[in-house]
Amino acid sequence: MQNRFIRIAAAVSLAGMHGAAFGATPDCADGLLSKAEAHEAIAFVGDRVSSAHAGSLDGMRASVRDGLKQLKGSVSKSIPASELGLAINRVLAGAEDAHLRLKLSPTVEVKCAQLPLPLTWSENGLLVRGGSKIPAGSRVLAIGKHSLEELDDLAAAVIPHENRYWARSEFVRLLPRADTLRALHLLDGNDSLEITYQPPGGAPARQRLQLNPATAAPRPWIGYETWPQQSTGLLWLDRCEVNEEFNRTLERFVAEVRQLKLRKVAIDLRGNPGGDSSVALAILRAFGHPPSSAFSVDIRVSPELSQAQPAFDPANMSPVFEKLGLQPLAPDTRHYTLAGNLVLAQLAQRLPPEPAGLVKPDVDLYLLVDGGTFSSAALFAGLVRDNNLGLLVGEPIGNSASFNASEIHLDVPHLPYFLNLSTARLLRADVNAGPAQTLLPDVLAPATPASLAAQKDVALEFVRARQ
Repeated sequence: MQNRFIRIAAAVSLAGMHGAAFGATPDCADGLLSKAEAHEAIAFVGDRVSSAHAGSLDGMRASVRDGLKQLKGSVSKSIPASELGLAINRVLAGAEDAHLRLKLSPTVEVKCAQLPLPLTWSENGLLVRGGSKIPAGSRVLAIGKHSLEELDDLAAAVIPHENRYWARSEFVRLLPRADTLRALHLLDGNDSLEITYQPPGGAPARQRLQLNPATAAPRPWIGYETWPQQSTGLLWLDRCEVNEEFNRTLERFVAEVRQLKLRKVAIDLRGNPGGDSSVALAILRAFGHPPSSAFSVDIRVSPELSQAQPAFDPANMSPVFEKLGLQPLAPDTRHYTLAGNLVLAQLAQRLPPEPAGLVKPDVDLYLLVDGGTFSSAALFAGLVRDNNLGLLVGEPIGNSASFNASEIHLDVPHLPYFLNLSTARLLRADVNAGPAQTLLPDVLAPATPASLAAQKDVALEFVRARQ
């Protein structure tokens, strides 16, 4: 296993990446950085991590510090932005913090060409979801020359993560994108790639796929559906964002659940990368399941945090502490903790006031989760689990039960990527539950080749069939 991993790492090392020839379609982080520009970008990342990262209060991890130093020394000529971004993320993976990573600017990402290859990586293997020349439900056996085992090791190497569920989920989300494919040197000269797969009930086959222009998302980011005969309603949200659209959609969904007297409500958080944790409180409150305890937040104070989120500066937080009868923060405070009750109060402040006298639906609550359930979506799952508010259905989530988050975004010089920098440690509500690399679902319901081929949602079907 170790020797195979070394071969993979060597295949995508910087030595092999310098001077790479690209296809004819410049579209996604293809710009070249000079040696000096690359060195400046690497130094910026190192300085910001050392100054503001939640896990660096007592010094940056040696694996990150030394890795960035070695990376800087290895860049001796111009380098494509996508390759430098991947190399930096490879180093940041040593921090074992899934939030600490470079992310492509949204304005660039929407322009990125993609392979028509929607994937999901469940415990049943690497599977094709659909919408491709490859049949839905097919097992991916190899991508280019890399076997499934090699791809698994590669995901763990280049995706900052706390568990393999997130590494796999994020890897297959990024893998079809042009900058990832080029940085990993997986594309042929004509911007194509050969996939080896096994369709459901069939023999192994191969298919060559070509980069296509970016396409719009197939559905709105938030919406709902109801099945009165199964007394079930489903609310899906692809990110955690409290805005007018969220508030209107949630209000309409709750009203329909009440009108139809539905007994079961499923909240689909699969593939949800997070955002605003107020989403969890809004949904739980709307269905009469408000949490009695919440996660606490241990905040790392830094100039970067004070500039990006001034509310958390000790000078601005001290009046809040004093109002609650707590000891005010000293001006030179390096870190402090917001207890769970204070976190709940702050989350509630970001929500519209609850209507008076409105009867809330009495429902059984289910959260649909998987390895792409991350950050604030993972906190949602933690609130439900630790407060015994409902059942988790699906696959293990992509975060540890407690994790670094509360990130700020810093543009990296010369790169179309920004540094996603976690500035706090979020500690799970149930302090007696102990650490865990993930939250296991109450009901394991992974996608299967047969379910994808038949366009069946295993987790949702469990909820609909439940008496």
